[in-house]
Amino acid sequence: MLNATAVILLAGGSGSRMGGDQAKQFIRIAGKPVLAHSHDAIRKYMPNAMVVVVCPIDSLDQVRAMFKDEAQCTVVAGGSSRQASALQGLKALATHQPRNVLIHDAARPFVSGQIILDVLHALEKNEAVDVAIPTADTIIVERDGYIQSIPKRQHILRGQTPQAFNYKTLMGCYAEIGDERLDQFTDDCGIYLECNPLGKVRIVKGHEENIKITNPIDLILADEMFRIRTAAVTADQPGIDVRGKRALIFGGTAGIGKAMADIMTSAGALVIARSRSNGCDISLEADVRNAVSEATKTLGGLDVVVNAAGLLKKHTLHDQSSLDIAAQINVNLLGAAWIAKWSHAPLKESQGTLLQFASSSYTRGRADYVIYSATKAAIVNMTQGLSEEWAADGIRVNCIIPGRTDTEMRRNNFDNEQQSTLCNPYQVALSATKTLCARMNGQLERV
Repeated sequence: MLNATAVILLAGGSGSRMGGDQAKQFIRIAGKPVLAHSHDAIRKYMPNAMVVVVCPIDSLDQVRAMFKDEAQCTVVAGGSSRQASALQGLKALATHQPRNVLIHDAARPFVSGQIILDVLHALEKNEAVDVAIPTADTIIVERDGYIQSIPKRQHILRGQTPQAFNYKTLMGCYAEIGDERLDQFTDDCGIYLECNPLGKVRIVKGHEENIKITNPIDLILADEMFRIRTAAVTADQPGIDVRGKRALIFGGTAGIGKAMADIMTSAGALVIARSRSNGCDISLEADVRNAVSEATKTLGGLDVVVNAAGLLKKHTLHDQSSLDIAAQINVNLLGAAWIAKWSHAPLKESQGTLLQFASSSYTRGRADYVIYSATKAAIVNMTQGLSEEWAADGIRVNCIIPGRTDTEMRRNNFDNEQQSTLCNPYQVALSATKTLCARMNGQLERV
């Protein structure tokens, strides 16, 4: 059944509603372009299917490079509209003549295996299948700025993809419609029903998570969904395997960094811990460069670099000294930049991992430590940017966002906190070490 169905991934949109200079299907989330995530979701359940990716003509080289190792994948240029692009995908399958074709929006990276399998099963008895979910909103019909009617919701559904068809039937529908009428339709089910007034399209139940990334807010939601999914996978891992891993931990002599050094060493990793206490000030580029160089030479390379160093000076901004403000920026942000810069070469050599630490305060600046909050928000952005920048080099970049943790830095800045309300640094370090073992990239892991 699976081999008889080919797939068309529609990645021809311009992403104009994103408001940026990059089409939505090429924006990276969790370390990979949205298009790659959608392809992986389809391929997981249809491993042998022929896949045609339809993309803008000026993106052909980019997309072909993305799938250069996929034998059962071809990339073609799309048309001026969604339906014109779908037609180009159908034409590309002419030499294969599949029995059925499944058409999916590349901007829907969360399509589940259950949806795909339900669509394929429905195709066994139907020549047209759609995916839809109930609408939670009241639907209104507007005319000249006024409500004309309010349809009852029980029969109003929101369409998703994939849509699937008998290939020859759909090709015949496109031939009947003709190129000049394609722009009148918004999806393939509409074309099928126009040519088959008595035909039936079987509806398969979709899912709220099968979102289409269209607007900027969808990127935030998608990033969080990938984080939650990755966290669930990480939590299910039976243990930690860092045996033989060569690790350099900045901030590794106290707090969470020391806890990570202890855990990784006990688990069989080769660990070097550096901090101000043993002569490495990460705000100084030379110190970071020398630390990376010495650790690489001593260990014979680096598989893991962890930046667990941080500096917090709790006080209102207008009362803080200029030196304290500069020190926090230099350690928390500039130091992170030096670590990333000088770690790139050894991590590229080993296809390794850079792990950074932010803070729960990154989501909203906190009174009395706004500089610390601001620099930790910057670390989140740095993680996301580096995960894209270094993806082609095989380096994974992730970020741990611990909750309130019982460290010396916290005790020095916050009085009278109940220890029972704080996270144990070894609990945080254990979760962070598990993250090192996962194959994630560009993830923000809250612990």
